[in-house]
Amino acid sequence: MIYIIIAILLFSLNNVLWKKNLVSISIALLMTYRSFFTSSLAIGILVYFHDLTDFNIDQILKTSLAASLGIIGLFCMLTIFKKASLQWVAIYNLLGIGFTILYLWIFKELDIKSSLLGISIISIGFFYYVYTNKSTKLKINLKQHLILILMTVCFGTSSILNWENLNENIPSIFIIANQEFLVFLCGMTVLFTQKKPEQLVHKLQKYFNRVIVMSVVIFLGLLFSFVGLEITNPIISSVLFLASPLTTILFSAYFFKEKIKIRDWVSIAIITFGAFLLHIQTT
Repeated sequence: MIYIIIAILLFSLNNVLWKKNLVSISIALLMTYRSFFTSSLAIGILVYFHDLTDFNIDQILKTSLAASLGIIGLFCMLTIFKKASLQWVAIYNLLGIGFTILYLWIFKELDIKSSLLGISIISIGFFYYVYTNKSTKLKINLKQHLILILMTVCFGTSSILNWENLNENIPSIFIIANQEFLVFLCGMTVLFTQKKPEQLVHKLQKYFNRVIVMSVVIFLGLLFSFVGLEITNPIISSVLFLASPLTTILFSAYFFKEKIKIRDWVSIAIITFGAFLLHIQTT
């Protein structure tokens, strides 16, 4: 549990760092710059501790599939960070446990009837949050909601696939190295297809220290989360990771002076209670 708690704090801090740095730099450049350091670090550790010939094509394909979904989720998340509040990403992340339950129902023969009450409570809390913020500064449009839904599905599916990969004894450092290298390749591709080239040298120098901090934070966050995921089942992990959206909301209030109203706390409490009830009913 301690590994997941550490990962929660690191992921929440990472969200704040993404939001702050995206103010004056493009998504593609920041993602590429950061993943260059994280992929280099992960690949270095992988090569030092493992023989690369031990990994087969099947393992590469499985981890690449999970990584690809994670990359789509990352693009979606950063698109929202660029225009909207951190709170929306946090709220949608709270819904992620629903996709975990759906997966376990379909593939692991989970009794879905025992989950209906928890799912209903989560839905009530979510729609209450959307309704109470439809005329505030936190309001977002339909397109942004669809992006957040895609983000939630991709992140949730990626997490489940990685849990399965870990159960097949694929080392967590191999998963991280593969994921971050693919993030780097995708970022480079998007970066060099942009119509308006950025002042690369100037921005690489300006953001060097910030990106180093981001790289260390996310690398450790990924490492601790995979270690935690490896020793727990996905439902318990999802429930524990509910703290990550909550700490993200608190961080957004502290770093970006976003007010959290009582009705927002009511929504968050309802969603959290529903997710906890799901945990109780399915374990």
